[in-house]
Amino acid sequence: MKKVTFMLFILTGIVAAALMVFKPATVSGSEDRLFPDPSTTIPDSVFSVFQKSCMDCHSDDGSAMARGKVNFSKWETYDAAKKVKKAGAICEELSDGSMPPKGWKKNNPDDVPSQTEVTRVCNWVKSIK
Repeated sequence: MKKVTFMLFILTGIVAAALMVFKPATVSGSEDRLFPDPSTTIPDSVFSVFQKSCMDCHSDDGSAMARGKVNFSKWETYDAAKKVKKAGAICEELSDGSMPPKGWKKNNPDDVPSQTEVTRVCNWVKSIK
């Protein structure tokens, strides 16, 4: 009985040590957006604009059509080149006023991004290109 208890104790120690060494990387929600390529990490000041003005449609909970263009819930799965391309399109569409769509703007006037917020997003885009 003592041998079994001792072996279980040793096995538990080995498993605990392995878990500490081989801890899997985790990606959580908006509180931690550090992706594999830090140059394409969305800063909090930019993410807050996306959260307020874009993620109603462009997230897993949004419309299929919008998710097909960009899905912020899947952003961390995009490679760096895809992130840069998507970010450029975001800046362009915010700047020309085609996003958010007119109907959404009419129904959510307080959440329409200001010119300052659009500039903040576009400055971030320039910094990652």
